[in-house]
Amino acid sequence: MEKVLILVVLVVISTLYVLWQTTQKHVDYEEDYAITKVPEIEITQYRGVWMPFLREVKISLEDIDNLRLDGINTVAIGVKVCKRGERDSFYVCEDEEEIKEAIDDFHRNGLGTFLVLNPANPDSGMDPESPEGKGKDLLDKLTPLVLKWAVISEKHGVEMFCPVNEPQMLGYKNDSAVSEWAQEILPRIRGIYKGKIAFEVQGAKEHRYNLTGYDYVADGGLTCTRDIADHPGWVEEMVDEEFLALKSNYPGLGHLLFNAGAFTGPDYYPWEPIASENMKNNSRGWPADFFTVSFKAQAEFYDMVFRRTWNETDGYFLPVYRGWEYRNKPAEAVIREWFNRENADL
Repeated sequence: MEKVLILVVLVVISTLYVLWQTTQKHVDYEEDYAITKVPEIEITQYRGVWMPFLREVKISLEDIDNLRLDGINTVAIGVKVCKRGERDSFYVCEDEEEIKEAIDDFHRNGLGTFLVLNPANPDSGMDPESPEGKGKDLLDKLTPLVLKWAVISEKHGVEMFCPVNEPQMLGYKNDSAVSEWAQEILPRIRGIYKGKIAFEVQGAKEHRYNLTGYDYVADGGLTCTRDIADHPGWVEEMVDEEFLALKSNYPGLGHLLFNAGAFTGPDYYPWEPIASENMKNNSRGWPADFFTVSFKAQAEFYDMVFRRTWNETDGYFLPVYRGWEYRNKPAEAVIREWFNRENADL
């Protein structure tokens, strides 16, 4: 009888052990399923493109060979964010699964990823000049979505994460509100995401936030104008002033030139503020074609920016959406020449 009891106990223990092992394997599987291994690439300087919506993401995924020839090592993916009503929170208004799959696809093709939540779009459903846009309310309503995508970024091995594109639209004319939110959300992101964290500033000359603790500041305030054709010195001065403001206003952080580009038109999103149709009757009195430059001028602008900032910046993310693309234009050769340099030396 005693031997039978011992045998029963051993069987129960063995069964429980097998069940425990099965459970452990299931947990590991749930954590790792369908996630593509992050590419092992050494990045000394980010050389990338900025794709604000899934349209650009899909085009780039079909153009991987050319991206490699361009010298691209990291791609910035926008997560399109919208808001239904004044009392509602933000939500992702493009296919979330497609975005996750795209991250894995880029990794599968050896490129790093930089994820940016992007409420700066024509479907956002928000009014920066509404009462909730005056303080920190809009930013606080974005927080749950930021934390959700920080978790996704950690799970999918995203190289760098940015909580919001163009934060000045959510804290309208209120840099202190943006600063407060940036500091509140940083430790919450750090608690769930182990990669690098950037914060986007739409013009370092115009906006000065408290970004203590962030890894990078991404300056989105550099846009070429038609003056480059007749007054290249003026455009050089603009580049120098913006880059000086970036370095002096944000010391101790890595510096990225984000969405720095030249608009060649004529294809553009209807909401694009610098497109000719939307420049009519602008408050500054600029002509409708003030920001529209020739293909040649676009190439000259990129060469100018690289020459003046190359040794002092941690990277570039160039716009590739409608009217800003460089593919099959003279700028393509300029970008390939610079981005394929083995190091950051001139």
